[in-house]
Amino acid sequence: MFILHVDIVLKPDSRENLSRTYRDKFVPAISMQPGYVSTMLLRPLERGEFDNRLVIEFESHEKQQAWVATDLHQQVWPEMEASIGKYAIYRFEAQ
Repeated sequence: MFILHVDIVLKPDSRENLSRTYRDKFVPAISMQPGYVSTMLLRPLERGEFDNRLVIEFESHEKQQAWVATDLHQQVWPEMEASIGKYAIYRFEAQ
C-alpha cells in the first residue's frame, strides 16, 4: 500500500474553494483510477504549520504515478493548486 500526505498552506480566503474543488472535482476524478483506495482532506484541530492535509492511498506507488500521468490529473490538480499557497509531499509505504 502506498500513501501520500500533502501538507497544504492555503492562500488567504481559499478554504471553501479548496473544499469545494476537492469534493466536486478531485474526488470524482481520482476515485475512478485503477489501484485507488481512498482519499481524505483533513483540517487539523490545533493550529500548526499547515492548514490542511490531503491523504491519498493507492495499492502501489506505480498506480499512483500512473494517475499523476493522466490528462485528468493535469486538469484537476491545477484547480486544487489555485487555492494553495505552498505544499509539502510525504510518501509512505504501509508495512
